[in-house]
Amino acid sequence: MSDAPSLVSEQEKDKIMQKQMRGQSEPTNLLLSAWLVEKIQRANFGLTDFMRRALAAHRQMENVFALSLPDMETFEKYIGAKATLMNMPFMALAPVLDDPRDWESFVDGVMSSQKVEALTEAMPRLDQITSRDIYHYNQAYVQLIKDVLHMNMLAVPLLGVSIELANYLRQLPMARLEKAIGSIRFPLFRWRFDDPNFWMEYAAGWVTEETVAHYLMRTSPVRTDSLPYKHIWTDLRLEREDKEIYARLMMAQGCRASTAIDLFNLNPNKARTTYKDIHGVSSPCGCRANSLPWYVDNAVRRLQATVYVWLYRNGLAAGGNIPQSLISANDIMAKMFGKNLMITADRANHLTRSMAMDSRLTIAACRGCSTDYVLSNSEGKIELAKDFSCPGCNYLLSTKAQASKRKTSI
Repeated sequence: MSDAPSLVSEQEKDKIMQKQMRGQSEPTNLLLSAWLVEKIQRANFGLTDFMRRALAAHRQMENVFALSLPDMETFEKYIGAKATLMNMPFMALAPVLDDPRDWESFVDGVMSSQKVEALTEAMPRLDQITSRDIYHYNQAYVQLIKDVLHMNMLAVPLLGVSIELANYLRQLPMARLEKAIGSIRFPLFRWRFDDPNFWMEYAAGWVTEETVAHYLMRTSPVRTDSLPYKHIWTDLRLEREDKEIYARLMMAQGCRASTAIDLFNLNPNKARTTYKDIHGVSSPCGCRANSLPWYVDNAVRRLQATVYVWLYRNGLAAGGNIPQSLISANDIMAKMFGKNLMITADRANHLTRSMAMDSRLTIAACRGCSTDYVLSNSEGKIELAKDFSCPGCNYLLSTKAQASKRKTSI
């Protein structure tokens, strides 16, 4: 398999923008822009710094933030783990209210919900500076949510929100939200990784991109097995111009020309020329991915394959078609795992297509933590769901040295 460049050029981005300007319907929210990644990362640092200061002054806020002051001190102490966690393209915070009905209680001025009342009562008497900061950071957090919801198809996993809340907040004007926030006395955000094992691994220095990915899925309100995935692959029913744009994007992400030819029914010579225009070299030849047990042969592959399926199916649930969901998932995976990415664009296409066509790979919950993972159900390798214990529970994602060793044992 080729490790072709995964970054999409400005030319490919411009094509999508030009398409929208001509009044055509293809979305421009397939790729997570560098600007939005930086905004997410700045929010991670800014909001957690506020949480640390607020907890130091008001220990009673631990229940609201879903972490303690000792947790916050651990977070600040281990710089390497902090950098790995906070520089992900995901929010490290989640909404303290994940039910749209709770938001409606103060946005629309209807009767307060039990959750809103409980949070209000849990808040201590605050000093003027902390009260001001809560309003300021609530406003910044909600603005970030709105930006991500409108600018990326995979906002639900990026933000750690439910699909219902995402749909509710997406349609609300920001002016209404800003006005409603003024009446709220508590922070609208909490620590996302509300799992005791997270802090044990964090303090032990075991945090890797794979570890973080496990906890992102572990604490997500959206389960992978509840998402759609059996969309039609045999006939994508796309206009030729759409197919060419999606093919360019996927080839820019490292997809072989032969894969794009098969997926979009393109002219082979034109597709190979396009690949060479993008990368400066000819598209790789040779056998393409065909082994399904490969995805579960070791902990890192299983984790990355599972994260990909989680992201891809979230794209479908957000209204994306197959190529849109593939492109968005490829983009986030590259930003998350970087040079350690094992699920290349070609393998991702093979993985998701295979799972849509038959049951030789399936999704099942870990018996320990209930996180959904990819399992093998093929003749070469059969895994029983009732006996399955995930890589996260077995601490197989803990160190980069272990990950590197497993990665090279192909």
